[in-house]
Amino acid sequence: MVGTPRTAVGQGEDAVRRLIVLLAVVGCAQLGAPPGGPEDRNAPRLLRISPDTNAVNARPRNVELRFDEVLNERPSRGGELSNLFLVSPRRGRTEVRWRRSRIEIRPRRGGWLPNTTYTITQLAGVADLRGNADSLEHRYIFSTGAAPAPSFIAGQVFDWVAGRHVPKAYVEAIRLPDSLTYSEYADSLGRFVIRHVPPGRYHLVAVVDANNNRVLDRREVYDSATIALTDSVRREMLAFVHDSIGPGISQVEPRDSVTLRVTFDRPLHRGDSVSAARFSVKAADSSVVPIARFMLGRAFEQAEADSARARAVRDSIERARVADSIRQANPQPPAAPPRAVAPPPRRPPGTPRDTTPPPRPSLPPPETYAVLRLGQPLAPAASYRVRADSLRSLLGIARSSERVFTTSRGRVAPDSLRPPSDSTNPAAPPVRRPPRDR
Repeated sequence: MVGTPRTAVGQGEDAVRRLIVLLAVVGCAQLGAPPGGPEDRNAPRLLRISPDTNAVNARPRNVELRFDEVLNERPSRGGELSNLFLVSPRRGRTEVRWRRSRIEIRPRRGGWLPNTTYTITQLAGVADLRGNADSLEHRYIFSTGAAPAPSFIAGQVFDWVAGRHVPKAYVEAIRLPDSLTYSEYADSLGRFVIRHVPPGRYHLVAVVDANNNRVLDRREVYDSATIALTDSVRREMLAFVHDSIGPGISQVEPRDSVTLRVTFDRPLHRGDSVSAARFSVKAADSSVVPIARFMLGRAFEQAEADSARARAVRDSIERARVADSIRQANPQPPAAPPRAVAPPPRRPPGTPRDTTPPPRPSLPPPETYAVLRLGQPLAPAASYRVRADSLRSLLGIARSSERVFTTSRGRVAPDSLRPPSDSTNPAAPPVRRPPRDR
């Protein structure tokens, strides 16, 4: 009777010891490496495409792209997954379906056309569930006919008014009259090539697609042309805003008392011969200020550049003359021969130097401003009215406009009243100032 309680107490102590050991083992197990292996930082990789790229005589219901992991329904840069795939040609919209690690693509109406070469462009941005996105573009080509079409349309897109190329411009070639649309994006230099286009007549459109919706919206910069394709066509696209309003005066800036810079809100037509006869300057009392000289922007910039070059030549001649006179007045002993200096390291072979200038349009940019030189100076703090008659836009639309401006008060700059200091003119005597009363 006495041993029974002792046995129960011993069993309870053993149970407590086993519990403590178990908790210690569990606690030590939590100090190990977490499960799952290293973090995945790789973008989704394409495993297979059906039909295979460069396939001929294909009869697919869907084009299927299978990746090595589950994809995100939303691209890394936002929007819909369908925005990352460009199908050329197409008639209407294209349906893009998400199937976890697969993507299915097919035309929304009509299916895949017979005897047609298709190009599917996968843009950068396809991502997995962890946000790892593919930063490259991929193209998949297949034909429902016996061979791909060999013809192509190539060119380059420029912002004509700015005078520079347009990277990633959206280009469409719409076949006439059935509106089958071939499309492509330009590269970083504005160059584009729409391949596998059958011969025919096409309406070519190049758009600076600001919102990336592949639609020509109002006020977007674009250019269009109708072309006839037989084997290949190369076309330069000069994009600008197609407005139904003619150019007008947006700003008048007095450069000095006899010079005005007149800026237009729209570029001028290239074939329009604009002269001083289309401009007038009047004071507030309706008195006419004569215009002595008129120059459009490019002519003014050329004159300024010529004048700057002439000044630079005169300054260099004068500096050489002064240096020569100083050497004659202060002869110096012959200088020691120069020490040998190691030549600069040569460029390793096989590394060409990139000296290619950025591409420019073949036509100069249209005029956007004019400079008026007046026959008499303008009065300070006075109002004047500038008028321009019948200026034509790039689309040939004429418009007359006027603008009122006010000259500034004629004050002398503070620096011109300040005497030269010793640092700016070492030969000048020191300036004596009367002592101040203390």
